[in-house]
Amino acid sequence: MARKRIGVGLIGAGWMGRVHSKCLTTQSAVFGPDPEISLEVVVDITEELARNASSSFGFKRYATDWREVVDDPSVDIVDIVTPNDAHYDIAMAAIARGKHIYCEKPLANDAGKAREMTDAAERAGVITMVGFNYIKNPVQTLVRRVIADGEIGEVKHFGGWMNSDFMGRPDIPHSWRNETARAGSGAIGDIGSHMVAFFYHLVGREFVDIISSHTIIVPERPAPTALGGYSQTASGKNARTIRNQTDDISTTMFHFDGGTGQFECSRVALGRRVDIGYAIVGTKGSVRYSYDHINRFELYREEGPVELRGFTQIEMGPSDPRFAAFHPIAGLGLGYDDYKTMELRDMIDAVIAGKPAYPDFGFATRVQRIVDSAIRSDAERRWVELSEMPG
Repeated sequence: MARKRIGVGLIGAGWMGRVHSKCLTTQSAVFGPDPEISLEVVVDITEELARNASSSFGFKRYATDWREVVDDPSVDIVDIVTPNDAHYDIAMAAIARGKHIYCEKPLANDAGKAREMTDAAERAGVITMVGFNYIKNPVQTLVRRVIADGEIGEVKHFGGWMNSDFMGRPDIPHSWRNETARAGSGAIGDIGSHMVAFFYHLVGREFVDIISSHTIIVPERPAPTALGGYSQTASGKNARTIRNQTDDISTTMFHFDGGTGQFECSRVALGRRVDIGYAIVGTKGSVRYSYDHINRFELYREEGPVELRGFTQIEMGPSDPRFAAFHPIAGLGLGYDDYKTMELRDMIDAVIAGKPAYPDFGFATRVQRIVDSAIRSDAERRWVELSEMPG
């Protein structure tokens, strides 16, 4: 029997494009070579960038116009890793040509566009996935099961945080992430969307209302000397500066069906490189997680002798088949690229099976609706009910 073949076209060859390319190759080694993945064409904005990406990432050819990807009959999956404002046009064109789509988050700059993309994909019958890869960590699957099985009772509180310093220094050049028209928002959409994804994935409830405050800490940045949006791309100083339009810090509180929550996000938390975590409290116990121990969570049950109660550390291991595909022993580390590899394989398996992928455009639209609600709350300085919001 002939092996199944999936052709991939990558649009965007920056850091995340490199990650996707590497993980597309890795997934075959980890999970098996069937189906065959063919890296067909990669696109970037200049011929030099596209040519270099084709050579280093292993694509057969390159282009500078994304339309060459969506029009290419050898491409089955369009992989979108562009700045946020380009997602809509590329995805809608790909859907019109019956292409499956793997898109980085956020799906769109507002929930209205995200809903259009979701509805169009569903009508066309194409398979979609959005890159919320932190929830692909097998330990998050286990936490989700623990909560769903009632181990901590009814969830009453969710507290989360995602703090980083990749835009912490004021000498880091201005990028598209600092422009509302291109990024849609700042910290609330860039990294706050991950917190919303955690909540939906783990708790599975719906938001009722929300209040959020957004702050710009670095008012202006040097004009860029190179493309990019992270401190690793910064080089030198430039006399000309550009005003920062998007928030550096967001602080959010909300009510959900049956409980309350809050999360904080920052892109300027100096010294906190990637500080991600949450604590979820129920009527019978709680769970907590920190990215400092990326493959572990802690579980507390309110039972047994009082003097013996406490949090139990639970290490993820090969009881999860995705973990087992990497390592046969619990406690051996999995990391960011490994979860992206799992995510990509889930997308590929869904395409082969002709079944929905997770998290899909619909999931991402729900997330974007919360981001939009937070943006409105900050602008109007009030609690916003989700019933007010379109999408």
